[in-house]
Amino acid sequence: MKTLTLSWGDRPIVLETEEGRTFLRLGAALRVEVTDASVDQLEQLAQVTADLADFRWEQIRATNVASEVAAEDGVRTIGLPFQREAEAA
Repeated sequence: MKTLTLSWGDRPIVLETEEGRTFLRLGAALRVEVTDASVDQLEQLAQVTADLADFRWEQIRATNVASEVAAEDGVRTIGLPFQREAEAA
C-alpha cells in the first residue's frame, strides 16, 4: 500500500462533478473519486473525519490548559513540542 502525505491547512474541501463522476477535493493537490463509493464507505469516511475533529479539539484544549497553567505560574508564553504521526485511514 502506498501512503500519501498531504497538508492542506484551511484550503477548501468540496465535492466536484465532472463528466458524470464525483470527486472529493481536498485543497488544491488531492482529488479522490467517490463515484462508486458505497454508503458504508461514505459513512465510515464521515466517522473518521468526526474522530479527527474530536482529536484536534482535544489538542487545542490541552494547549489552552497548558497556557492557563503557565499563566498562573507567571509564565507569559509556553511552547509544546508536537510531532505529527501517521494516521491510518
